Amino acid sequence: MRLVHFFIILSVFINWLCDQRPVVKDLNITIQQLQEKIIENEEILLLDVRTRGEFEGPLGHLPGSLLIPVQELEQRFIELNQYKEKEIVVICRSGNRSVSATKILISKGFNAVNVIGGMKAWNKSKKTI
Repeated sequence: MRLVHFFIILSVFINWLCDQRPVVKDLNITIQQLQEKIIENEEILLLDVRTRGEFEGPLGHLPGSLLIPVQELEQRFIELNQYKEKEIVVICRSGNRSVSATKILISKGFNAVNVIGGMKAWNKSKKTI
């Protein structure tokens, strides 16, 4: 009988623990979601984590975006402290470096999301609109 009580208490405890897990926000947004944020004038910071050459290159960049290359982000994240209350939308060429940058920012306490597909997807979406 004691073993049955133990398992009942254990299952209640496990259920309680599952209810205590923090809600994990999705780290990604689509181009369409980004476009909605821009249209709705949401308070966001667009952070481009490509190199300066890419930022100024043929794929272009989003108007108003801040450039901090991902390889410099760990040393320069202090520059983003003024944006702690905003959502930081992180973009790169294709969405790979921005995933890394998003994880770095989240580890520093920022509210950050990655743009799936990056500037390649952004430019492709402009052609289909």
